[in-house]
Amino acid sequence: MINILLVSSDGEVSDQIATALLGEQMTTSTAPDGVEALGKVDKQAPDAILVNIDQAGDWQVQLCAQIRERTMAPLLVVGSKKHEPALARSLNMGADAHVLSPFSKEVLLSQLYALLRRVGLARPDVDGKYDIGTLGIDLFSREVRVGGKPVQVTPTEFEIVRCLLNNSGRALSYRSLVRQAQGYDCSPDEARRLLKVHIHNLRRKIEPFPEKPAHILNVRGFGYLFERRRFKRDARENQDGTSLLTES
Repeated sequence: MINILLVSSDGEVSDQIATALLGEQMTTSTAPDGVEALGKVDKQAPDAILVNIDQAGDWQVQLCAQIRERTMAPLLVVGSKKHEPALARSLNMGADAHVLSPFSKEVLLSQLYALLRRVGLARPDVDGKYDIGTLGIDLFSREVRVGGKPVQVTPTEFEIVRCLLNNSGRALSYRSLVRQAQGYDCSPDEARRLLKVHIHNLRRKIEPFPEKPAHILNVRGFGYLFERRRFKRDARENQDGTSLLTES
């Protein structure tokens, strides 16, 4: 199930959005203000967050920034045309997209699922389970298995795997991966140092041969990518003919 947090001080709008989500494979929790919303985010990060911008839009705009400091979960804001300045500020403060109200169920859901696709939760019928050779990953239950046996990974390690898996075959920079997995920004050098230990531990836990990784590959001088293919990817090359993909 996809977990949605709905933040709105307007009960009528809350009911309208909740009704639109009925019948989808989602669980919805609500918060009437920023304090309760942040408490729920800190307790259990939702898969996506919807924030309704109303007449007193300033606190919702600030809330978007505070949410983004805590999680990289998709953040969708809803508001009427007269609230466009607040909607624009919310996008600058960390929201991913907005929907103008009054809205149809179809428009709200299509925008929400477009954002969920970016983090690998594409459709309500997708179960979030991946089987890659002997490696099994369940994004919803946050379980990792190797050869059918559960493997204990830390929350940070799981977020790194989730981000890489959701971008399979596409390299993520060190900085981007830290931002998505841990929710804060830092320099590329600091990000590389932070990731080095986590990647080493992950490879030791999930790779058949950690010294020659098949899944978590290093893109020299840039970041990492996750390989889901069951056969070896053709090596990417520099202009001098040396490979960009390494095991470090």
